[in-house]
Amino acid sequence: MQQSVALDEDDLALVEALQRDPRAPWTSVAEVVGTNAVTASRRWERLRATGGAWVTGAPGPGSHHAQVLAYVDVTCLPSEKTRVAQELAGDAHAVSVDITAGGRDLLLTVAAVDLATLGRYLLERLDRVPGVTGTRARIATRLYAEGSTWRLGVLPSTGAGVSSLPAIRRAVLDEVDRDLMSALGTDGRASYAALAQATGISQPTARRRVDRLITSGAVLLRTDVAAPLAGLPVMVVLSGDAPAGRLDDAAARLGRLRQVRLSATLAGTPSLLVVAWLSSLEEVHRFERDLVHAVPDVDVVDRLVVLRAVKRMGHLLDSEGRATGAVPMDVWRDPVPSEDERPATVDRPAE
Repeated sequence: MQQSVALDEDDLALVEALQRDPRAPWTSVAEVVGTNAVTASRRWERLRATGGAWVTGAPGPGSHHAQVLAYVDVTCLPSEKTRVAQELAGDAHAVSVDITAGGRDLLLTVAAVDLATLGRYLLERLDRVPGVTGTRARIATRLYAEGSTWRLGVLPSTGAGVSSLPAIRRAVLDEVDRDLMSALGTDGRASYAALAQATGISQPTARRRVDRLITSGAVLLRTDVAAPLAGLPVMVVLSGDAPAGRLDDAAARLGRLRQVRLSATLAGTPSLLVVAWLSSLEEVHRFERDLVHAVPDVDVVDRLVVLRAVKRMGHLLDSEGRATGAVPMDVWRDPVPSEDERPATVDRPAE
């Protein structure tokens, strides 16, 4: 088992510099963190190789390429939680998988190209997994904050305010676009040469298509970090309600809270979902108190604490939150494939 080593301040600063601009050239990153490009690049490669941090290109929600995002509570037979979580982590559509405490056993983030595909995954795949005893899905209507907008908060503020999700411009994606998105999902900083080789196109075409995917919101670039090694070992999931006329405003204000990684409105009850990363269990009630004080329209009705994050946005995690491999987020594929059609895991290179 790999020894757990907390990330130092230089590591965290580098991660946040790439949170601000995940595909920034190393010269720009070096200026932000106060070093040179070679040192910044080498330090990042060490972090990436050991799974301490990574860049993901996730399918953007609410557009032609990934119209449906759902948060699914799963209950399991008592002895089957870990096995079920590991099995579901191999599914392309279950982009995130967490083992939780607080009334449900697992929380899945499921992405699909349309409602019919989501239904097929839930009814013909998830509900039939041995050991699963119940599911409840709530479909996201809008995201106000998610992993691409969250920041560690270790660098001086730029004065630009809280990062926001890009406006979605609907576009029809072809097979090459989908292949590029799958490659970016595995490594969001992959070079244009590597992306061109992976998809069989020229480098200029790869650059042009990737730029279009990012600027249109088809791909959301996010720099992730092993949360326990960053001093944030506690992930809490709160469900809440707000008056219909104040729902959008409440979700937007929740998304601006420093600890919040996800703020979403849902087509279901409760109508709000909030995910926060905290430094200790003692902080859970303090965070909820501060949340209600900052956004008094919200009534928190349910709480989950993550016991273990098994998969985060396509990347498989170990018990310390380090990325150990990736499952391509091919959300367009048939969610009930034959055994030999299941997506292959991309292993993380050895250090």
